[in-house]
Parts: sequence; C-alpha cells; structure tokens
Amino acid sequence: MGEMSKAELSRIIKAHEAGGVYYIYGTDDYTIGRMKNALVDSIIDRDAQSLNLHRFEGKDGTDVMIQACEALPVFSEKMCVTVCDFDLEAVKPGAAALKELYEEIRNLPDTTVLIFYTLNADICGGKKNPTEKNRKLTDLVAKVGTTVRIDIPSPSEAAKEIMAMFSEEGGRIGRKAAEFLFARTGDLSAAANEVGKLTAYADGREVTQEDVALLTPENDDTKIYALSDAVTAHDLSRALDVYNRLIDNRSEPVALLYMLTGSMNDIYRARIALDAGKTANDVISDFSYPRNLSFRVNNAFRSAQRTNTGYLRRCMQILCKADTDIKGGTGKPETILENAVIKMLTLKAK
Repeated sequence: MGEMSKAELSRIIKAHEAGGVYYIYGTDDYTIGRMKNALVDSIIDRDAQSLNLHRFEGKDGTDVMIQACEALPVFSEKMCVTVCDFDLEAVKPGAAALKELYEEIRNLPDTTVLIFYTLNADICGGKKNPTEKNRKLTDLVAKVGTTVRIDIPSPSEAAKEIMAMFSEEGGRIGRKAAEFLFARTGDLSAAANEVGKLTAYADGREVTQEDVALLTPENDDTKIYALSDAVTAHDLSRALDVYNRLIDNRSEPVALLYMLTGSMNDIYRARIALDAGKTANDVISDFSYPRNLSFRVNNAFRSAQRTNTGYLRRCMQILCKADTDIKGGTGKPETILENAVIKMLTLKAK
C-alpha cells in the first residue's frame, strides 16, 4: 500500500493481484486510461463485466458510488467500481457525503476493487502535488490502498511506448522514428491514432522517419516549437522552411504571432529558470501550466540551453513590436511576421 510506480502497477496487473482501492492520476491521460482498462480486465473477465463493473463520473453522487461498492459480485470473485475525474475542486459533494465516502474507502469489502482515475481533470491544479482538497482523498487512498502517478513521458520513454504499440499492431518502428512521431504529434494518444495507418503503409518493413513525415499531420503547435527552436539555434534555413510551411498551410499570421510569442516566452522563462538553478517542474508549478501543455516547458528547457537571457529578451521585444505593428495596420501581417522572424535570426547572441 502507498505510492506505486507504473512499472509496479503493470506487474500487479499481469499477476492478477489487484485489490482494494486505487487512485491513478497525472498528466499522461492516454496511459492512465490504458492502465485503468488493463487493471479492470485483470480483476474481472470481460464476459462478466456487464454484471460486475460499475462506472461513475466525478459529478455522480457519492451515494450511488457507495451503494455500488457494497454490492456483491455476480458469478465472479470480485466486483469493480471506477470513478473518473473526481476532482474535489470542481465537484462539491458536501462534507457529510465525503465523510461517508471516506468511511466506505476505509472499510471497503474484500470483494470490491475501487478505482479513482483522471482523464480530463487536473487534481494538482497545475502544481506538482494534488491540491489541498484533493490531497485529503489521495492521502487516504495511499494510506489504505494505492496511488499511482503517471505523467507525460520523456521522448525516450515515449519512444518505448510507441514501439510497443507498433509491436502489438504487428508492425515495427525504430527508436528515432518513434521519437520523431511523438514530437510530431505531441502526445501518446495522438501517436496511437497513427500506428495502424503507418503499419499498413510499411507493409511488413520497419516504419521510417520519412514514412512518419509523409503520412502524419504536423499541427501548428509542433511547427511553432520547431520555428522557435530554429530561431534560438540561429538556423535560418530551417526557420524559414518551417515558417513557409505554416504560411502554406493558410495559418492566420496574427494567430501564428501569438503562438510564436508564447513559445519564445516559454524558452525565455526556461532560460531564466536555468540561470536560477530551477527545474522544468518549478516552471510548470510557478506559472501554472495546464497539464496538457507541460511538454512545452520540457521542450523550452532543451532549446534554452543553447542561448542566453539577453538574446531572448531582445527577441521578445521584436515580437512585441510586431504585435503593435500588426494591430496598428502598418503593413501586411504576414510580412511583419516574416520580418520579425528574420530580425530574431540575425540578432547576435550577446
């Protein structure tokens, strides 16, 4: 009982040793959902789940959750109750109802497995640890059961997950191509949607980075990071290539300027944090980045290592002036934006 790693939870699932109460949360919604499903399948055979699996949303009343927990399994050794997104900052069941739920958790029947998990709720409120209200529940679960935190993986960790996805689909992909797919799509959920298509296209051979570039869509967020990364690297050719792809995609220049400013600001914050001996988690916490945008900070820290605060400050000044010029109608927005990119590229990193 207590806090458990994803690897240890996987071991328990494979050994069919699950029992008691679990709370699975973090920033990696895709893996959380997958682990929750695997946990349920390890507890109850799929053909028995229609009678022994009770699903609830956080907004549902605690009384029906408690009633389900007290039910007996039907033609099965165990019965399972799942509760999705029970964020106590958003869901307010009342003190009396919470007290009854906490008492039920402390005295959960041996035949019941209760699983709390998050998919669209951030019980940490953008911080490192659960908020005060949510911590009362996670602490209780850790005391009498198990908590598992699963956050968005690093590129190398994501590559392992993606390689496993291809293997399950009957396909193959190398580590570099897997990392490229993760960088291009932004998260494991989006990457998973591309596995079947890429496997079919490769037709038995290993999926390459060229296949990924050819067949998978690259969203504007990914391109904007690539542009800001090229700017900090003073890579004129790469920066203009990315910029032209953004324009060719008919992206709105005003929106692109807004996104580029945000991305460069991420790198600026990361550089200041590095100068102060702080980490990516410190920045995520201090600036309350939403859970689904924490990857931006990790990317920014990688880019910030090749530049300095003075250069980034001047880049921000150039982008602010571009914003003023566009709003003031002093020229075509796409021309103003392109000039701003070129000015940043030609700045000397003092």
